[in-house]
Amino acid sequence: MASESAMNGTFVPQNGYGSIDQSGYTAPSYPSSAPSQSNNSAADIPKDEVGWYFVEQYYTTLSRSPEKVYLFYNKRSQFVSGNETEKVEVCVGQRAINERIKELDFSECKVRVTNVDSQASDDHIVIQVIGEISNKSAPHKKFTQTFVLAAQTNGYFVLNDIFRYIIEEEDEAEATEESA
Repeated sequence: MASESAMNGTFVPQNGYGSIDQSGYTAPSYPSSAPSQSNNSAADIPKDEVGWYFVEQYYTTLSRSPEKVYLFYNKRSQFVSGNETEKVEVCVGQRAINERIKELDFSECKVRVTNVDSQASDDHIVIQVIGEISNKSAPHKKFTQTFVLAAQTNGYFVLNDIFRYIIEEEDEAEATEESA
């Protein structure tokens, strides 16, 4: 267990990890339903630290093995993604979420996390992430993502996930000019 407590705010990689997309990265072990499992019980690591570890593992998986991202979810999970003003359907369950993630077609994804806030909420963990993402070598887009992790027998799974691209002012101006 880390000697320092996790702090909310500007993302500082934990335990010497340089960044989310660092080459040679080995994901930390923490209780989760994610691709790598730990024998620790969920109570062994403070919830705010689990939040930070989760963020590193989630975005590393998204960057390196996007086909495995669905493993963070289960049949009770809900997922929504889109632009900040877009009205979108909520996907419910691991299968529907996997199909939606496939539709998003993540490949050569690079993520730069600039801020993480993580809080315990009863048996859950609420995580707010702000950052930039690039898919298929496209220019980075700003995003915000909110997770609610729920406890399960062997750790945590993503119960709720809300992902939104943030429309920047110059993007809005271009969209207005194109429609005129």
